[in-house]
Amino acid sequence: MATIPSTFFRDGNRVPITNNGIITTKTITFDGATTDAWGNDGGALDGGVIFTVTGAIRLRLFGLCTTNLAGSGTHAVGISGSTAIYMPAEAAADINADDFVINNATTTAFPILGAESDAAGNFPEYALNGQDIIMTVAGAADLDSGVITYYALWTPFNSDGNLVDAGN
Repeated sequence: MATIPSTFFRDGNRVPITNNGIITTKTITFDGATTDAWGNDGGALDGGVIFTVTGAIRLRLFGLCTTNLAGSGTHAVGISGSTAIYMPAEAAADINADDFVINNATTTAFPILGAESDAAGNFPEYALNGQDIIMTVAGAADLDSGVITYYALWTPFNSDGNLVDAGN
């Protein structure tokens, strides 16, 4: 029988992580009419950090809208220098309750989870090394209202690999 030198990744309690990894969530309520709130185009949280990443991790990221978004702005999620790698710019009016917000600038009720990595409706997966996850608003307009919960499914590659809610 072959010897397998690898081990399962383990959480802080040394329990093996055997599924898609650790799941961290953050719910954002948009209020673009309020200066510097989430959804305020050009405000302090435009380009604001959703999740802080330290060390090397593997990350899948998607959003689930629970309250229709309103406003004339667009929503995108990515990293600094590539602000739309996880969720390209999507008009707020096109993001409705019960929609998954994913990688192809459209929303869907049933995204692809399997091996069809090039398909438009999949959940992209990237290896990151300290790049924080940010959300940007564009279109010279605000995201006036609505709620999206972001789900980060991640696994550390090294001993300092971690992802946490940025707290803002």
